Amino acid sequence: MERRGGFGGGRSFGSRPSGGFGGRPGGVFRGRPSERGRGGSDPEMDRRLRFLKKARERTSQALRSRDVMLAQISRTVEELESVANLMSEKLEEMYSLYFPELKTNEKRGYIAVVLNFDKESPDPASISKFVGQGKAEDICERAKTSSGGELKTKDVEKIRELAREIESVYVLMDSYEEYTNELAKEVCPNMDHIVGGKLSGKLISLAGSLRKLSMMPASTIQVLGAEKALFKHLKNKKGIAPPKHGVIFQYPAISQSPKKVRGKIARALAAKLSIAAKADSETKRFIAPMLKENLEARIRQVLSVKGKV
Repeated sequence: MERRGGFGGGRSFGSRPSGGFGGRPGGVFRGRPSERGRGGSDPEMDRRLRFLKKARERTSQALRSRDVMLAQISRTVEELESVANLMSEKLEEMYSLYFPELKTNEKRGYIAVVLNFDKESPDPASISKFVGQGKAEDICERAKTSSGGELKTKDVEKIRELAREIESVYVLMDSYEEYTNELAKEVCPNMDHIVGGKLSGKLISLAGSLRKLSMMPASTIQVLGAEKALFKHLKNKKGIAPPKHGVIFQYPAISQSPKKVRGKIARALAAKLSIAAKADSETKRFIAPMLKENLEARIRQVLSVKGKV
């Protein structure tokens, strides 16, 4: 009696048909390019190649755009400013061992005094062009009765070496700020006309690109740079008020206005910046004079109402 193997078939369990795995002739397994026949094509692989090619093209196009360069330069200026401030604090700590009574209104003025002033033979003329004649004479009087320690010549020279390095950072920062203004006039002339190159660069840097900024609503532009305060408000809406402005607080009409009207001015400015960004990114029309005139009229209106209250 003939014995039949397997389950209900004429072949034993585990045997495979001659066609290969899955019964496909020639042992072809779809989805594995290494096992395809020569001259065959894989639609999935073709789609991947097209996707990678398009991604490379878009990445290259994005990196070539001038607004990305503006964002990078603006970010570099901020980092240079942070480095200069940190180094200036260390300089003041070190120089206070020698001349603790020295006080100036600006960090760069302090650096100039460190580099040009001799406490042992004070001369107002050596620093008057940096801090003014009156302040120079006051520093000289303080130097005569200073309670600072007596440092060696090499100690003072090392302190001045640090001061020279800080001054070089400020010089580099000035150069980058000037280049930021040039780029802003080229990339976003409407925004530059309204708020200046420095603030325009910061807004584009926070948004990621000019196109992304142009797609944001005015309410988002208004709080760009105040993300931490916004998230705190979202977590505790009853206890923490929402931020009225972000980095646009640096606009003089906002920072120099009474606190109660800053929110209204910030909203008006954000609305004009939203229109300006769209014009710079899409239409390339220069409409900034009209926008700035309308903005200034709105600011005068807000301030006049505040004055009547």
